[in-house]
Amino acid sequence: VERRALSNVTRTIEIFRAGRHRTVAGVEIAFSEAEVAHIASAYDPTKHEAPAVVGHPALDGPAYGWIKGLKADGGSLKAEVSLTPSFAEVVGAGHYKKVSAAFYTPGQSGNPAPDGYYLRHLGFLGAQPPAIKGLEPFAFADGVADGLAVVDIDLAFAEAEASDITGLGRVLARL
Repeated sequence: VERRALSNVTRTIEIFRAGRHRTVAGVEIAFSEAEVAHIASAYDPTKHEAPAVVGHPALDGPAYGWIKGLKADGGSLKAEVSLTPSFAEVVGAGHYKKVSAAFYTPGQSGNPAPDGYYLRHLGFLGAQPPAIKGLEPFAFADGVADGLAVVDIDLAFAEAEASDITGLGRVLARL
């Protein structure tokens, strides 16, 4: 039996937007279009390539892909996301319809660009309700629109913390 290596699936999706956003801790933070542009221009995957993960793992969660680049489009932050074929299939099937961007904060220890926010990781969420409504739908399966997106900034902009252990088990079982 001949096995062929499958290549990663890469798409550009909207992950964040300028505006006033409230963290789970109740802190409201305003982001201007200029700040969104700074996040995009400061991103350097040779300094820190942000992983694509399930939810918001503490320290030891696996990466199911990587953020290859960021681009500002007006007040919208878009990411070039490269997912493993098996995770792209799970996302394409609709198990993870939302994303949540976590950022290092300005001056935070470990921030590769300490003068501003820097993408730490992009979490794919299952049942988590979106905090920022109306981001562009994204697709990782041909012709399938996979829904809305949410955003977290370190402390989380999601409406509530959630853990999708069942969904993670499905992903791991497929790998």
